[in-house]
Amino acid sequence: MRLPLLGFVLALASCGSFPTPNDPRVHLSPYFAKYRLRGDVAMQNNPGTGPENNASQSIDSLGQGHHGDDVGLRADIGDGFSGIRIEYYRLDLGPSGSGTLSDELGALQTGDVAAAEPRMDEWRLGWSQSVLDGQVAWRGNPVRVQGAAGATWANRDMELDIRTTDGLRSQNVDLGGDAFYGTALVRATMRQVSLDVSYSLCPWLQSGDWDGLAHDFETRLSYAVPFQDVTLFAGYRWSTFQGEGTRGGLRHEADFVLDGFQLGVTVTF
Repeated sequence: MRLPLLGFVLALASCGSFPTPNDPRVHLSPYFAKYRLRGDVAMQNNPGTGPENNASQSIDSLGQGHHGDDVGLRADIGDGFSGIRIEYYRLDLGPSGSGTLSDELGALQTGDVAAAEPRMDEWRLGWSQSVLDGQVAWRGNPVRVQGAAGATWANRDMELDIRTTDGLRSQNVDLGGDAFYGTALVRATMRQVSLDVSYSLCPWLQSGDWDGLAHDFETRLSYAVPFQDVTLFAGYRWSTFQGEGTRGGLRHEADFVLDGFQLGVTVTF
């Protein structure tokens, strides 16, 4: 469903039936991500007498909570600030250590020494419309201030693989679904330097295993190379998401925080 949806949005933009800036351009931004995943996960077990609830386990104590190396790709269609945004990010974090479970977790038992390895594919599709474009002065220098509002759709498919260090037992916790956010963006530009701040909030519009309140905050500091269609940037992202589901008749729930830094380049066509 993702590719047809992206194709539909691109077709709307090209035919002019979707609100986009005049003379839109394509801004392609590959980036290196130094993110970490923190949070808690819990899953019922069945000792033969029916499902039993268990206490949450911190994935930080199971080898997570450290920053890993991943990559992402963003494409903006518009004026570089407002318009249509498509982004893909791949999370694949190996454990930095292991820990001892304080309660049962699916097929895993109390006292097992285990490590957690999360993997996630995340797609984000957003649209924003300019609502502010003005100028202020700072220390005698003109500063352009822009604001935009819009919406963001996010699809996340996550697999949390938890295995004992002796290889005897393992448990997968799978979470997947969509979330729909309201999004606000602000940019301040002085000469070749710009600061972008984006905040998205999803109070309830979620499907699949995801539910609850979700936040997504991102900021980028960029430098536009003079006389080139190239911009260098460094950024920070903080995102929260939580969910619950059932696998094999056993209920599981999770509460995650994804945060870290990014470094990349934007090429404009």
